[in-house]
Amino acid sequence: MTYARPGRAGTIEPREAAEPRPKRRHTTFGRLVGALGLVLLTSLLFWMLTDDAFTVTDENVSFEGLAHAEEAVVREHLSDLERGPNVFRVKASEIVSQLSMLTAVDAASARVTLPAAITVELDERDPVFIWSNGALSWLVDEEGMLFAPADEATAAAVRAAAQEGAAPAADEEPDGDTDGAEADGATEADGATEAELTLRARANLPIVEDARLPDEPPTVGTYLGFTDQTVMRQLLALTPELLGTRAEELWLRVDDSKGYVLVADTGWRALFGHYTPTLQPPEVLPQQVQCLQWLLASEERKLETVRLALSDETCGTFTKYG
Repeated sequence: MTYARPGRAGTIEPREAAEPRPKRRHTTFGRLVGALGLVLLTSLLFWMLTDDAFTVTDENVSFEGLAHAEEAVVREHLSDLERGPNVFRVKASEIVSQLSMLTAVDAASARVTLPAAITVELDERDPVFIWSNGALSWLVDEEGMLFAPADEATAAAVRAAAQEGAAPAADEEPDGDTDGAEADGATEADGATEAELTLRARANLPIVEDARLPDEPPTVGTYLGFTDQTVMRQLLALTPELLGTRAEELWLRVDDSKGYVLVADTGWRALFGHYTPTLQPPEVLPQQVQCLQWLLASEERKLETVRLALSDETCGTFTKYG
């Protein structure tokens, strides 16, 4: 069949008809390959989501940087992991969010790796001293937060010091036989485990023995008052070398009757009194320390009690032995 098409002016020329296109033939091989791939992918996903090899267990969860918070308490905050979830359903962001509720944790991160391992890295608060009421001991950070209980050994040493009137030795081992002990996971330095090193670090922290009756019992997350926190940190910073005393150990107590009292192992004690923002603010403490230094330099061997009640003319009063 031919069709007419325009040609030169005044004429119509025939044109050849276009050849019909051949029909595209779809092979079944490509469809079979696609279907097989889909089946394999579905089977792979089903295996990864159901096989025990990808199930998170307690043994697969490890912690780094754990020093002051108890591991059992940390695990309790990871409630989703107790049910043994599939590793592909675990979100690191949710783990971090749960751990941020722990008062001992300043920051946290989590890493999930196949087949079912979770590594939690903790950046805990740093304790600057131990606050104790004679029954319980708490680690206190630089913000004045009681963020974690101190170990039982330290608490027992504080209670013993309160009863016997002697300070716990700063270099005393929390456990009687930890020095040089051989245990699994011991460091090459001296045979001490990480837990033992943590106990030693806590034992070397300065301690405040607070015998005042609080309005409410302290709990984890409680903050010390700003005035108390300021005074405690300044007094705990005093060392025998700084005061120029013959004493080897100093410890700090506070009660409702005498206020803050600094006690030396040589027998003298310095009564700094009560601090308030108006009557006796913490700003007077450096002057009290200067007065104590002067008395120790001249009268230490005879000093018994120093009452650092400042006035325009005197540093306070003191009594001597005999």
